[in-house]
Amino acid sequence: MMRAALVAALAVGVAVPDSPPKTHVTVVRVDVIASDARGRAVENLKPAEFELSEDGVPQALDSVRFTKAAGQAPAEPDVRPIRSEFDEQEQAGRDGTRLFAILLDEYHVSAGASTERARVTLTHFVDRQLGPRDLVAVMKPLDSLFTIRMTRDRDEVRHAIETFQGRRGEYEPRNAFERNFIAGTPAGIEQLRTQVATSALNALVVHLGKLNEGRKSVVLVSEGLTSSVRRRGFETLPTIDAVIRAANRYNVSIYPIDPRVPATDQAEPRSTTGAKDLETLRTLADRTDGQAIVDAASLDAGLQQVAADSSAYYLLTYQSARPADGKFRDVAVRVKRAGVRVRARRGYWALWPDEEFVTEMLARGDAPPPSRFPPGFDVPRRTSPLIQPWFGISRGDTGKVRVTFVWEPAARVPGDRTRIGIPSRVVLKALGQDGAQAFDGAVAPASGSRVGPEDAARAVFDVPPGRLRLVIAIQDATAQQIDSDVRDVSVRDLKGPVALGTAEVLRTRTAREFQQIGADPAAVPTASREFSRTEHLIVRVPAYAPGGAPRVTARLLSRMGQAMRDLPVASPETPGGLFQFDVRLAGLAPGEYYIELSASSPAGEAKDLLGFRVTN
Repeated sequence: MMRAALVAALAVGVAVPDSPPKTHVTVVRVDVIASDARGRAVENLKPAEFELSEDGVPQALDSVRFTKAAGQAPAEPDVRPIRSEFDEQEQAGRDGTRLFAILLDEYHVSAGASTERARVTLTHFVDRQLGPRDLVAVMKPLDSLFTIRMTRDRDEVRHAIETFQGRRGEYEPRNAFERNFIAGTPAGIEQLRTQVATSALNALVVHLGKLNEGRKSVVLVSEGLTSSVRRRGFETLPTIDAVIRAANRYNVSIYPIDPRVPATDQAEPRSTTGAKDLETLRTLADRTDGQAIVDAASLDAGLQQVAADSSAYYLLTYQSARPADGKFRDVAVRVKRAGVRVRARRGYWALWPDEEFVTEMLARGDAPPPSRFPPGFDVPRRTSPLIQPWFGISRGDTGKVRVTFVWEPAARVPGDRTRIGIPSRVVLKALGQDGAQAFDGAVAPASGSRVGPEDAARAVFDVPPGRLRLVIAIQDATAQQIDSDVRDVSVRDLKGPVALGTAEVLRTRTAREFQQIGADPAAVPTASREFSRTEHLIVRVPAYAPGGAPRVTARLLSRMGQAMRDLPVASPETPGGLFQFDVRLAGLAPGEYYIELSASSPAGEAKDLLGFRVTN
């Protein structure tokens, strides 16, 4: 709460000490696209061939890394569906994964031909340009900013595109939010719609930016945005300039696409107001190293360039020691090799003094400065294809977060002849954000939910919120190590007034097993999220609120997010216990489903989604 209050207070202009800006060392990453005279990517440049300057001053490069990512799965694929925040973070950080986001700005796209052209073009992009490893998020202006999640489910993406309906110039409210908050004169509604769309765009940029350090792309489908004067009460909300600052800070490029037919093909010229709105789109693209796809005879060619830009580029890293004065830093990149053209973003904005102040205060408050990993933990990250882990969080003691780890052997990939053994147990070591080792021990597989003693089928330990490093040695039945898994997991804080921990799933196959496991609070959850129609699931979830337990509800949703039925939730019998409900799978068709979890009290509300797949 103090963290949020500090950020909010500074956002509205709380004064900081009036002193000259301090020198601030910033790690700057610049993605650079190199091509020859025919537009083909140049992939063999050496670090010594690059020259980079900031405001005209040459900079020493710490690293130059070439990234080639076509989104294709390697020979030994580990292309997993994204069903949780952990999945999203892990898969976004893997080599060969490109990150895309699409904002369908229905408020600024006309119904009819423009909408249809956008649908067709984006469907072509999904079908022709995205590889199996690529991650994509599709968002509309009124979608919740707190539930943005990348996906590999192409059917889900296509459905979002197919249901896109342009509403430019149509002001009839379609839901309670619009009736209550986006009403008034057409001019006033347009201002509010622009703010909603800008906030959604900013949220997408920030979400993508925190997933990895490489180049990320946002496709903005819009006929134009107004860069209007701020209204009273909206001072803390994102502006177009704020979006550009965030995009350059996080290596995100914006590609606005105007789905209207080219102006030369229209019977009447566009209005002056429309021209100004288009200029905003061009500014977004130009100042984030994107491309404005405007007045284009072929939108497909523009989106093909979006994919190409993310497929081959160099990531240059250097350190800038400059004052935190909020000024723009001009960055220029050139290469010494003749005949090579380079393209890079023009620069970035330094932190404002108050932004630096916020950063320092938050770091002192709850994020110790990162330190070198001790021996045994200072090893490269790796995701093993042999195991399927699951991580759950709940409130621990003394303000810490309790982490639960279970695992199961991963399903064998058909045709994979490289598997060298069957995992029988793992030895897990966990290092918390505070540098203290939180766990070191053997863990047996959770091969189905168990009744009775845990038999070391899970690891439970408390850590402070923040980064958690896990080193897993995978052993066969003879205790010989056959593989390893090293990953960093972000452990979120559960200190909010209303909070939901991670839901755990227990699988049962008979009525007797259902009764036994349902009555056993020590039953071990399963790591899998794929179940047969013969199974009956039990779901348990920790939920917290001040002054007692919150009200917890659960709804079964289709893959497209449509509500199917409410699931009765039983409250815990003891304080601090888990809420519990069950899901019969016999009546469900094979496919993807979600369970929407909600915890509410007078202090607020928290929501989460649990995804799973049903097979025959």
